[in-house]
Amino acid sequence: RNSNMANLLLLLSLAVATSAEQVCNVGTVCNASYAVSGLGCCPYEQAVCCPNKQTCCPQGSTCVDSGPYQTTCVPTKGGANTTGLSVCKSGPSANFSTTLKNILIIGDSVSIGYTPLVAQHMADVATVLHSPEDTRDGGAEETAYGMQCLDYFLRQPQNGEMVKPDIIMFNWGLHDGPLGNTTIPGQNGSPSVYAEQLENITVSLKAKQPQAKFLFALTSPYMCSAQNDGCVENLNNQAKAIMDAHNIPTINLHDAIVGKCGPPPQPTCFGMHNCFCPHCPGAGPDKGYDFLAQNVIVPALKSLF
Repeated sequence: RNSNMANLLLLLSLAVATSAEQVCNVGTVCNASYAVSGLGCCPYEQAVCCPNKQTCCPQGSTCVDSGPYQTTCVPTKGGANTTGLSVCKSGPSANFSTTLKNILIIGDSVSIGYTPLVAQHMADVATVLHSPEDTRDGGAEETAYGMQCLDYFLRQPQNGEMVKPDIIMFNWGLHDGPLGNTTIPGQNGSPSVYAEQLENITVSLKAKQPQAKFLFALTSPYMCSAQNDGCVENLNNQAKAIMDAHNIPTINLHDAIVGKCGPPPQPTCFGMHNCFCPHCPGAGPDKGYDFLAQNVIVPALKSLF
């Protein structure tokens, strides 16, 4: 009997990869340079974590990195090479409230900028957290990364437990063409696959979070380039059609900013050079990110209470 218990404990220990700061319910703990903890999850079991601290390869492979984000996995015993996977950043480490509404914002680097302001303006009624836990890169990145990593975005890194917010606001788009059409896994994707992959994410998100209400944020503008912004508008139109089909309300970050600053190209916005090209940090109260937080995002979130 003791032997059976020991075997069971061994199996359980192998089922979940752990470190001091990161638990992976599936896969392997690897370095993730832009995660707050510096750690994330590779979907491969017993993966090889690559030297660039961004990618991983299957067991029995060697990483051949070509820059900070791209890796070729070369099997040590022969066979076809494969492309290394991006290590997935995890969800928020902070705990949700037991008394207030709980809101999770999943999105890109622009959402990383406005989430603290949304949290500030809603502090009396809600706890607002961002996923993935990344403060200096592209957050949820492109839709391919979102498909691969969504389950990890919804789990706390320290215990691997699924978070259960009341409201989830989510966004993809900025990393799916407006920053360039070159596909770089974990950084940038192609607009040609955006709609299919966003549909996949939406279906999966609804299945994993049946208790939640949803809100989709149409991507903010690219104010310095009419061409780049045209891609934003194209993707926003696709996203709006998908959300309408799922009865998910949307907010239009793009039109709110353009309404204040004029149509791209605009060298300044809210009195700041290169504001929303694509970022706009430090604009001040009721400008830039705070304008979006106060006038667009917070009212929409409160309407879902």
